[in-house]
Amino acid sequence: MPKISNYALTMALLTHRVTRSDAVVNTCDGVISSFADVCDYTNFVGSLSADCNVTELFPGADPATEVAELCAYDAPTQFVEIQGTYQKDRRYFAGGGQLVDGDSWAIDSGQIQRFETNLGSSTLIAFPEYAARVQYNTDNENGINGYPANMNLETSCSLKTAMCCFTDDSKGTSFATNGDASTDVCRHDLHDSPQSNHIKEGWSIFPGSETSTHCVGFTWKDGEEELLGNMMYDVSLRNTINKGYLEGVPGSPMCGCVEHMPVVEEAACRTATKTSDITYSFSYSAEEGYVSASNTVGIKYANCDVVDLKSQYVANQGGDAEKVALIDEHLVGSGGCAEEVDNYLNEEHFVQAGVSTRYYTPDTDRWSDLVVGEGINFLPPDLDPAVADSKFRDLINAGCSDSDGQGGKIPRHCIIRRVCASCSSEPHRDIYYKRKNELPTPDDVNFLNMFTDNWVRYENDMEAGDFELYSTYQDALDGTDGWTHCDYGNYDGYGFPRNCGPKGSVWNNWNSYKKYGHGYANHHGFYVEKP
Repeated sequence: MPKISNYALTMALLTHRVTRSDAVVNTCDGVISSFADVCDYTNFVGSLSADCNVTELFPGADPATEVAELCAYDAPTQFVEIQGTYQKDRRYFAGGGQLVDGDSWAIDSGQIQRFETNLGSSTLIAFPEYAARVQYNTDNENGINGYPANMNLETSCSLKTAMCCFTDDSKGTSFATNGDASTDVCRHDLHDSPQSNHIKEGWSIFPGSETSTHCVGFTWKDGEEELLGNMMYDVSLRNTINKGYLEGVPGSPMCGCVEHMPVVEEAACRTATKTSDITYSFSYSAEEGYVSASNTVGIKYANCDVVDLKSQYVANQGGDAEKVALIDEHLVGSGGCAEEVDNYLNEEHFVQAGVSTRYYTPDTDRWSDLVVGEGINFLPPDLDPAVADSKFRDLINAGCSDSDGQGGKIPRHCIIRRVCASCSSEPHRDIYYKRKNELPTPDDVNFLNMFTDNWVRYENDMEAGDFELYSTYQDALDGTDGWTHCDYGNYDGYGFPRNCGPKGSVWNNWNSYKKYGHGYANHHGFYVEKP
């Protein structure tokens, strides 16, 4: 998705209307340019009516810039125009709003029904984006955009998959009557959608049977973003208006990128395709004095080529096992909820019968006693920071060595290990820090504090060769398959390993002894390799 400016969103996102002076003569009225090609300034001018003058249409402004904004924000039908306001969309995507709580279904659904009848299959719809969200997203480091909660294409939605889950079919015909299969809902981590449930931390599980739930979504590849708004409309408002589907799984959004949705067994898959070229039309209103734009295109909505959303996602990845594994965390497959719930509860420290536990103590012949830890590994550092750091350094400098391949030994620093039972990322549940350069002096860095609360780059730069990170002990010894990404804080209370990850940034798996309730590493412990 293209980056956009605050000004453009604020001025043009709802409907972009470029007001003109009285200089434009009345003969330049109605449709002034129409073409079936890329929406840009060249095609606009090439099809411009002979009765119109481009300079008079855009007095005091750069015509090319004005046309570019019209193409971006007015020519596509904005999602907000379907219901009419951002607040209606916001509440709808969360599972509520007038359609759920209103007094009259016929009245409350009337505007959407008119859109479906007149434009639902004949216009290009923009992905949901709102001027009301721009400042909020900017302030909360969600990018310079107006994407709604749970649908931010810039900072989330990395799996390029979105879906809606409906639990109420009472406004129309039932899921079964429409041929829409119900799925079992496994669980939802409330941390994944706090702007919908207004809960910062927590989780919900749904063991056994629950209300019938139908989930349906879409997935796409790079370069297939043109019809994302149409696909979102199809799985959301179009299901509501044509089938009467409403409400979501308690605690989760009704619609969103799959990373923010509840974990379910299966979801239906939908797609949208163009049946004709897009025709862009620009009109000038002599009475009102503004230029507007619109589009017409044939849209066909259909089921995906494969059976379900997960299968279509897998097909899109072309056999990339690492990417395919990511969707398994959200769509667990038929009959998969029981094991998923047991495993999840085990991760949340409620060990289930018959499920192997992750809580173990490293081999005491190979690893030191616990140095410091939190949660089930609770052991605070010495109250004197210098004393705590000194003990830690003594363990690290105890004299480990590698073979030189010729019967000799090469001295090296010991490996530091963090075991984290509660970490959400599997590679972060057991991390091996291999120091390559000499430790910074105690006067420069409190080395223990760097791990517990202040993971900084100073004297600790992976790119500079100060250390390496690994997911297994053997990899650390062999120097193979090391992590490739690391970032750092600025003495701000974020501890090891900040957002470092095997291939890229991994969020919230850092530990901290100063910040509470933010990251997942609330149950962890540090150990040092013995000589």
